[in-house]
Amino acid sequence: MALAAVVLPVTLNWSDYGRVYRLANRSDRARLYETVLLEGTAADVVRYIDGVLLVDLWQDLVLPAWVRSAWTPVIDAVGAASPIEATGLVS
Repeated sequence: MALAAVVLPVTLNWSDYGRVYRLANRSDRARLYETVLLEGTAADVVRYIDGVLLVDLWQDLVLPAWVRSAWTPVIDAVGAASPIEATGLVS
């Protein structure tokens, strides 16, 4: 799903329901990630957000301070890992 076209359910995207996000497009992917991080559940995050792509977009996302502060330790920890460690394929 990392680069698919996605329509979020109304529970997540109530203000623009039916919008198609083309995740291959960086701007669309950023808007979807912002919406899911702000409105979604843990299950929504797992379903819609790719961790590597989230780290790549992190500095460009427009998020409230409380969302950014909750996620920054995770982003920093992943960013500090080597590319191979970040994949989770080695320990």
